[in-house]
Order: sequence, then structure tokens, then C-alpha cells
Amino acid sequence: MRYVLLGLSIVIAACGEDSSGPAEGFGCVDDPLPTTAPSLVTVNGQIFANALSPGPVSNAIVIAFRVGAPGTDTLAFDTSLTSGHYAVSIATGGTPVNGYLKVTHSGQLDTYAYPSRPLAANLTTNVLMPTQNELDFLGVAVGVTQSAGNGFIGVVVKDCFGATVAGATVSTSPAGTVRYNSGTTPSATAMSTSTDGVAYVFNVPAGDVTVRANGGGETLRQHVVTARAGTVTLTEIQP
Repeated sequence: MRYVLLGLSIVIAACGEDSSGPAEGFGCVDDPLPTTAPSLVTVNGQIFANALSPGPVSNAIVIAFRVGAPGTDTLAFDTSLTSGHYAVSIATGGTPVNGYLKVTHSGQLDTYAYPSRPLAANLTTNVLMPTQNELDFLGVAVGVTQSAGNGFIGVVVKDCFGATVAGATVSTSPAGTVRYNSGTTPSATAMSTSTDGVAYVFNVPAGDVTVRANGGGETLRQHVVTARAGTVTLTEIQP
């Protein structure tokens, strides 16, 4: 069974390294985040459904919000096309925007997508929306029962170049139950990410959650997302 709930892809600048420094792909670990941004940044991508054979979702509502103002500070919105494509343009005022997407569509769980860092450039974010049955089936596959009162977070670990990281470990605060894929198959026993960089975090208490990872011999940059009961939160972790 191929079961990947995530499809977030962030294009970032390549980061350098030297022979005595971090492993390849992790040379930007200590680089500061940008402090300026273009006046307008665009987040675009596709919305998909059906985890076993993903296909585009039309008429999904995609809303960009600012972190810290849930439901009250709408930055932009769009409705996906027949092809699943959407695009939202966000005014930044010249500084990076700490924002996220909320995607809704009848039959799928509400899905929230958080980038790994504030928006300082255009971003491609593809979102695969599961149904409740698919999320339950994933839990059975990895030996975890997801509580209706808790949140679920899907994570992809990437390096400085945007490549997925194998052998990474993920944790959250407050803690949830973390599972990984073995190859492309969800596993109850895998102890770190496969080549797809995917981790699943079940039963995270609803509220703000710090997500973090270790990969490539480095502690990667942590950030905060919001877990919500009965929904799916997707994010990436990068240096």
C-alpha cells in the first residue's frame, strides 16, 4: 500500500558546505532566516484526494491565514480548478509572512498546511486531503488509534536543497505518537524516516505544537503549527 498524506514542496535557495562542515545538504543549518520579502508572494499548487491513487480535487476552498489570528486575518483565498490547481497571492508589506493554508472540501477532512518558515518567496504547496476512513486505515496500518479529540500532523523532513531526508527522527512538544514509512509503506516498527522523509504524528493534543527533527547529523530548525481535533495538519521541517 502506498499511503502518503503529504505533498508539500518548498523551493529554497541552495546552501553551501565545506569538507569539514555538515553533511551534504545541511550546510545552511545555522543560516539566519530572511528578514525581507517581495511585496507580493504567491502560494500555488494542486489539491488532491484518494491516498491510494491521488487525483485532483476541484472546488476545494483554499484560504491563507496569518498565524496567530485563526479565522480573523484572511490573507487571500481561491477555489481549486478541475485540475486541482489553485493560487493565492499574499501582500507582505516587505517582511516575511508567518502564514498557513486551510483547505476544505466536502467528503475530505479539513486540511491545514504550514510551511517550515515564514513566507519570504513564492511557494509551491501541493496538498493531499484524506478522508476519515483513510486516516483510520493509516492508524490501523501503524498500530495506532487516532482519538477524535486529538490532532494529527503529517511531516516531511527536507534538507537545505529541498530533498527529502532518510534516517531523520521527528518529535513534537507536546508529544504525540510518531510513526514512519518503511519504503513507501506505513510501518509500526520503523524508527526513522524512509527516503520519502515522511513522518506521521498521531494523537497530538489540540493546540499549538512545536515540531522538530534531527537529520543528517544535525538538529533542524523547529517551528510551531496548530493541531486541531478532527482535522489534518501538514508541514515540513528544514534546516
